[in-house]
Amino acid sequence: MLVKKKSELTFLIIATITILLPAFYILFMISKAGELLNFDYWWMIQNIYSIDGFSTNIFDWMFRANEHFVLIPAIIYALNIVVTKGSNIGLCLATFFLACIQGILLTTLVPNTLKKYRTILLLLILFISIFNFTPAAAHNWMRGYSGVHWVIANLFVIASIFCVNKLVESPQNKWLIASISLGILGCISYSTALGIWPILSAVAILFKLPKRFTISYIIFSILVIGIYFLTYTTPSHHPSLSKLNIINIIAYIPVYLGAIFTHNIPVASTIGWFGLILTGIFFTYWLFSSYPQDWLPWLSIITYTLGTALMAAVSRSGFGVEQAIASRYATLPSLFWLSLIILIFLLLQQQQPTLKKQWYFVMPLVAVLTILTILMYRVGTETFREIAHRATYQPLVGLSLQIGISDPVLIKEKVGNRPAAFLGLVDALKADGLVPFNRNIKKDNFCANLDEKINSDLLTAKPPENLQGYFDTVTEFSSTTARVNGWVSQVQSQNLEVKSKENVQIKCIAILNQENVVKGFGMSGFPRADVAELLGAEYELSGWKGYIQASTNDVLKAYVKLKNRQDWIALTNQHSFDNLN
Repeated sequence: MLVKKKSELTFLIIATITILLPAFYILFMISKAGELLNFDYWWMIQNIYSIDGFSTNIFDWMFRANEHFVLIPAIIYALNIVVTKGSNIGLCLATFFLACIQGILLTTLVPNTLKKYRTILLLLILFISIFNFTPAAAHNWMRGYSGVHWVIANLFVIASIFCVNKLVESPQNKWLIASISLGILGCISYSTALGIWPILSAVAILFKLPKRFTISYIIFSILVIGIYFLTYTTPSHHPSLSKLNIINIIAYIPVYLGAIFTHNIPVASTIGWFGLILTGIFFTYWLFSSYPQDWLPWLSIITYTLGTALMAAVSRSGFGVEQAIASRYATLPSLFWLSLIILIFLLLQQQQPTLKKQWYFVMPLVAVLTILTILMYRVGTETFREIAHRATYQPLVGLSLQIGISDPVLIKEKVGNRPAAFLGLVDALKADGLVPFNRNIKKDNFCANLDEKINSDLLTAKPPENLQGYFDTVTEFSSTTARVNGWVSQVQSQNLEVKSKENVQIKCIAILNQENVVKGFGMSGFPRADVAELLGAEYELSGWKGYIQASTNDVLKAYVKLKNRQDWIALTNQHSFDNLN
């Protein structure tokens, strides 16, 4: 008995570690996401929040974001504002928590026939964890507003599938009510959940459930889908549905499914077609095998994901097939492939009932899935790096706003492509101390605190031979604030006599006055086409931009800080702030 308990404990520890490893990588992603929310969040939140606080009009909360009803996410947004001051990290963690619940549900749906052998069960737990916490969905993990939409809709759908599966086992009203309620909650979270209604109706018909159940599902399906489409209008920036091209739609779907493994469109399409063919085989087998119930949840999830793929193709294929590789879609294809994996194991279990015989097929399958997992992590890591890099500019956005500058150019570059919504909420964010006003960036930042004096011993007047840069312009926003611009780069152009042998990593640029007092800071990595044209393409992103709070008698000079040096290196040129007034 003691040996058995020890064995069970060992298995539990291994299973826990297995589950946590992919989840920890997602938490690492979230840690690099930054506090400031971006993109669509701002024009969604302006429906329910303003300088007067949260709206008390229920209809303000029942708005559409593009084609989606987002009442449930709006409530989560509001809770996040109350709890975390509107932090992106807060919404990312909410997404992560929802995904954890989804992972538990998916594990619960694994049939008992696959739980007989611990090794197989451990493998399935591993794949559930990997695909549930897919890094390919980095957009959703790191941009919490998006993750909340996609993951909570998926969660409600999977919970509804769980309930209808229970209904097939035991036809009770509670499972009917729960499955319908969860389906409705999904549809007021994101329109992807519309895919659950054909599934509920089909299950009721195929499994010959009592008529009251079948009629209930059909009525609610017609009501929910009907209300959605009767109130639908094509967003102004979306392709017109009247110009749909069936060839584009067909081409879009396999790319949508395969893009979690590669962003090479032909390869993604090939992988996607393989998945579609495999799906057809499984559905055919299931239909001619008297509908084994163990298969039902996973075929339902596949049907749901294919329905969302079709919806995405109809509404988005007009943008081009390239749009199908968007990271925000990845939670759905990951469920598609996870379900196929479970079905493969179910088929193996039926055809080869002994573990020894199963392993002849399991080992090659695991090898293929290992390769696909590596590809998926590579895709996810690329997106993660892009988003994490963008997030590093958030202190600059915070500085500009906290010194009273509303710069739509910077907001468009680093917060969202429609800055008006964000800038329209700045006064409200400031009044309530929400992100990015939740901490004093002037006194708490990664570069140099404003109004602090830097020791002259740390200032180097002349750049080393492997660095070049210039302090170009000062653009006044008020009598005391301005935007500063310039360029700085490692010497790397073939056109110059000196070429750097040392890798230069720029941390930031501080703007000092004649008394060496910090008046503001800037960051590099902005486009400078003019410098690139003069010195070479390597200088395309050599631009730096910053913001200052200065006095009329200040003479301003820019100093760059490198990551591997303690001193501050002066850039060419200086400006007198009083000449601008």
